[in-house]
Amino acid sequence: MSLVRVRRLKPHQGKKLVRLLRRGRDAIAVRRAEIILRSSQGESADQIAAALYFSADYVRKVIHRFNQEGIPSLKAHYENGGAPKKLQPEHESNLVELALTPPNLTGLPFTHWSLQKLLDVAIERKLIPKVSLETVRGVLRDHHVSLQRTKTWKQSTDPKFEEKKTPSNASTRRPRRAKGK
Repeated sequence: MSLVRVRRLKPHQGKKLVRLLRRGRDAIAVRRAEIILRSSQGESADQIAAALYFSADYVRKVIHRFNQEGIPSLKAHYENGGAPKKLQPEHESNLVELALTPPNLTGLPFTHWSLQKLLDVAIERKLIPKVSLETVRGVLRDHHVSLQRTKTWKQSTDPKFEEKKTPSNASTRRPRRAKGK
């Protein structure tokens, strides 16, 4: 097996790697920086792999990528991972439009949406395919829509509510004022 070593580091690259190793927040980039620094100090891929509990193939891959791309190769590349999106843009816009419409205006007997109610109504009305609550939550978050209630009181179903909620009439006794004031 051929010996794989990192190319000679420029002074600014060495400083950046050390700073990343000491203060980095991205765990993947920190571990990759440690691999590069150890390689630049003369350790073989097998020695680095044993010390850091990686496979030797992974260490060689990190070194090769660094030799080709430099510092940017240390960051994690997630853009192609994960399952494909389940909702198309038109489904997302339908869901957001429904979420922004008060339920009582759509003929439903409640005054605010919960995630479950929104999901159930959207699927029932065939606005979106069947998806999880987390998918709905993610779509709403991406579109900056919050389902939190904006008021804390209930709406009355009493038809005479408006006339009953007016202030007390004149026959109500006024409280006495304390003496000496």
